[in-house]
Amino acid sequence: MTWSRREFLERCAALGVVMTALPSMGCGPKGDGLPDDGFPRYQWDGDPGPEGTFSHGVASGDPLSDSVLLWTRVSPGADGDVDVFVEVSESPTFEQRVAVDTFTVNADTDYTLKLDQTGLEPGKTYFYRFSALGRTSPIGRARTLSVGALERLRVAVCSCSNYGFGYFHGYRHISQRADLDFWVHLGDYFYEHASVGEGFFYGGFRPLDPPNELLTLEDYRRRYAWYRGDVDLQEVHRQHPMMHCWDDHEFADNPEIGGAANHDADTEGSWEDRVAAALKAYSEWIPSRLDGNKIYREFVLGDLAHVIFTDRQRRFLWPEPDDAELYLGAAQSTWLADRLTNVTAPWLLFCTGTSFTSRSPAGEAGGAFDGEPWDGASRRAVLDEFAAAGIENVVVLVGDIHKSQALDVAHDPTAYDPATGAGSEGVEFACGSITSPGLGTGDTGAAQLLWTVGDQRSYLLLDITREKLQAEFWGYADALKEQEATPQELLLKSFTTTSGSHHLVETATASTPRADAPELAP
Repeated sequence: MTWSRREFLERCAALGVVMTALPSMGCGPKGDGLPDDGFPRYQWDGDPGPEGTFSHGVASGDPLSDSVLLWTRVSPGADGDVDVFVEVSESPTFEQRVAVDTFTVNADTDYTLKLDQTGLEPGKTYFYRFSALGRTSPIGRARTLSVGALERLRVAVCSCSNYGFGYFHGYRHISQRADLDFWVHLGDYFYEHASVGEGFFYGGFRPLDPPNELLTLEDYRRRYAWYRGDVDLQEVHRQHPMMHCWDDHEFADNPEIGGAANHDADTEGSWEDRVAAALKAYSEWIPSRLDGNKIYREFVLGDLAHVIFTDRQRRFLWPEPDDAELYLGAAQSTWLADRLTNVTAPWLLFCTGTSFTSRSPAGEAGGAFDGEPWDGASRRAVLDEFAAAGIENVVVLVGDIHKSQALDVAHDPTAYDPATGAGSEGVEFACGSITSPGLGTGDTGAAQLLWTVGDQRSYLLLDITREKLQAEFWGYADALKEQEATPQELLLKSFTTTSGSHHLVETATASTPRADAPELAP
């Protein structure tokens, strides 16, 4: 929201904020050469706080047409309230700002600040920064969603970033793509396992903090802090807004009703307490628009695309009596059916936890590529809802399985023609993993599976126009990600689907980046 100087001071007074308790602020330049734009400038008269005051960087997420979530964390070096000054501008020089505000953070939220910056214009790039204790954060870059006519979208998709298994090179490459509208993370943003020598571990190339398996609120907070100390992860958060949906490791491996595969109630305490701790830490550290414990949500991308996120863990983490065997549970299924009736864009990006198409209607696995997939009955019900809503093009986006895959959505493979795509009702992509190890590779014999590889790490790039969608899998010669230097990325495979075809065709060349992409944050 845009505040005049007078409005800003009046707001502070209305909130009971005593200005002398805030960092010194004055209008106009004070040796910085910046003009008077009507907003106070940040000034600090005391000794500065620690050099690492903003050591976890900045982030943005869940953009809407008029707002975006902005995030940072302060490391104050001592307990107590800390006042944080926020500035938003259309340029990285911050000469003319569109909004300023001041917030107070403390230990109640682990010194994190997550604010919904409203009053922005659609389809526009903004720059933001935070100041506290005489220190200023790195400059972040965010973008709002467009409204109305939209000709093109560029989106990166990734999942499964296990710190212990190697360096996050994929994040670095995504961060350098200046023409992205946003990036999607499909879950397993971190892993709850212990470090080597501290119990059951999963990946021992890089050490973890805390070294033990995550059980308490303090554990989960420390693991987020450890991940967000990674320079590549910081950079992708700094340059692009993220849309995220958890999978299982944000809580514990393979949840089930009342527990998880990686939870022993006899030695590790209450499962409900552990879930509550994980959820609170998530709400503090991840710039997502949570509704209590509901992560399923939607985004409208002009008149070109509609994004829907689903939560495959909901029926296990917060089960309801009428969930039965529904893959999404009853309440989420009802919500989804309602939301689909509002989809008017030609492309639906349907983000789900794991494989959608890999089981037959009878439930048999369609080869060694299914992970923990949708059951046939739940999939058929959702496909019928897509058809009833008149959705032209369904694009299923999948994480979890640690493999890159491209397939046609053939509910019944026996009634599907791989040469023409007849019998397909959409297309599906599994984005691979940032670092987590693959689960095999090669031909599984399933007709609807056009390509799969598990011995590479990769992310997915989507280039969407009204006429077609191109999906590119980008990976690296250093498949194990054990070299710290950022490697050159390689185009592993590329596919296109034309509007209305419901069928993938391999293409040899990558899409062309936008020529007029807004500048990256310095």
